[in-house]
Amino acid sequence: MKYVYPAIFRKTNEAKELWYVDFPDVDGAFTDGKSLYEALEMAEDVLASMLVCWEDFKAGRLDTPMKNRIVDPTPIEQVKAEPDEFSTSAFVTLIKVDTDAYRKMLDAKKILRRRRLWARHEKIFTHRKRDA
Repeated sequence: MKYVYPAIFRKTNEAKELWYVDFPDVDGAFTDGKSLYEALEMAEDVLASMLVCWEDFKAGRLDTPMKNRIVDPTPIEQVKAEPDEFSTSAFVTLIKVDTDAYRKMLDAKKILRRRRLWARHEKIFTHRKRDA
């Protein structure tokens, strides 16, 4: 599924550049980044992750109860972004994710991890066999 949700970005008032991101419509979805670019990437990742969990719970593939459900996104013009006591500036933008593509990316990472693990085990086994 493809989704688009508004996200609020806030730049911290600390000396170093740090951005905090939260999604008003997706309870528990928040992240940060050391730069605006990194915060945008992290926002896509956390949104996709939350939506995948919600989809899995709805489909019965996840036994952990989810407190909330997928809700329709608030129109961007209705989302207000104001700096708070920890930030100097704030803005709202839309973040789009494709949960099907996200699942494929997660599967590819699992396969790569398994291949690395098997290669490591094979290397250890070969080394031990040679030493015996």
